[in-house]
Amino acid sequence: MMGGRTRPIVRLLAGCPVGLVSGCATPRDGDRPLVLFPAPPAPPRVQFLTWASGADELEPRRSGFADFVLGDEPAVERVIDKPYGIAVHEGVVYVCDTKGLGLCRLDFRNGEYSVIGVRGPGRLRKPINVAIDPLGYKFVVDTVRMQVVVFGPTDDYVTAFDVPQPCHPVDVAIHGNELYVLDNDEDCAIVVMNRETGEVLRTIGGPGGEPGRFKLPNSLCVDEKGYIYVSDTHNWRIQKLAADGTPVWIKGTPGYVLGQFGRPRGIRVGPDGIIYVVDGATEIVQMFDAEGQTLMRFGGPGDVPGALGLPSTLAIDAKSLPYFKEYVHPDFEVNYLLFVVSQFGRRLVNVYAYGAFPDGYKFSELKVAPLPEVEMEKGIGPVDDGQAPGQPADGKTENQPGT
Repeated sequence: MMGGRTRPIVRLLAGCPVGLVSGCATPRDGDRPLVLFPAPPAPPRVQFLTWASGADELEPRRSGFADFVLGDEPAVERVIDKPYGIAVHEGVVYVCDTKGLGLCRLDFRNGEYSVIGVRGPGRLRKPINVAIDPLGYKFVVDTVRMQVVVFGPTDDYVTAFDVPQPCHPVDVAIHGNELYVLDNDEDCAIVVMNRETGEVLRTIGGPGGEPGRFKLPNSLCVDEKGYIYVSDTHNWRIQKLAADGTPVWIKGTPGYVLGQFGRPRGIRVGPDGIIYVVDGATEIVQMFDAEGQTLMRFGGPGDVPGALGLPSTLAIDAKSLPYFKEYVHPDFEVNYLLFVVSQFGRRLVNVYAYGAFPDGYKFSELKVAPLPEVEMEKGIGPVDDGQAPGQPADGKTENQPGT
């Protein structure tokens, strides 16, 4: 119950329905229907493309003849164990595995799966989020090492930067020559560092509920103009700040409809200025314009293509489209790709495309099959005083970097 009332079902927080359309280009495994958000007759803007959770979805399986010639080999499970952060660079998806303690590398260009950061001075202890600069340098925040660990364009270890203690770094963003590290220790600050040397340049914010301050923040990003966006989890809101930390706007209250948050988590900004916010409680991604006005959502709880299971964060990439074109409806014009991490379920790395069909495009209503309605209590728990909404239910176990 929420405020003495029964919690709404998913369709009430969508603002737009979700649907399946048949007759599209068939993905590799041949059993994934075309999933659009919102469903026709509303103009769809997001298409679910494909998913991967490890080597099985990327690497070609050996033929029976190869098994006969080479002999049987012991089965080795090569999957992401407990994903959280994600970043993408030129068709390669990097996922922080907080239980496998490495940076999983899903190479969609060449159909390969590998893991880095598992030995030597670059060994990761609990990688939680990752950002990649245009040159291909990976900056990984590690909550146990309390550092930003840097890997080069060829995935070799380069260096590590200490985050001033006390600290609990949970996210990292890059803008120009600066690193923005979100620390959700008791100080709840953004630590701005020199990208090349790790020198601390300044800090932004602090603990509290006032504008420009945070309570257990979960994620941050920086847009091309230098504006900072923070997912302020236990204040149940998102914030837009100027480069010096001055508040620009605040959006959100506790709740389960669009514009409200149960557990705001990963936040990223697209090249068009659209802000994407993952909600781990309602298991959706909400979309806002540059002024904080609500646009739409995609995802939702369930065990079907396009649904999400305890999502943590996302990555946005416009350069990897050639490696995913086979999944895109031939009439859907893609602007960029969205990669959303689920911590629970069969599909851990979920790939969507943001774009549009041509104006006046006609859909056959007979081909649309809405996803089944899901009662909210199946995916989240009650809101209690002093507790963030959205405690997981149904045996799901989420990774909470801020608690």
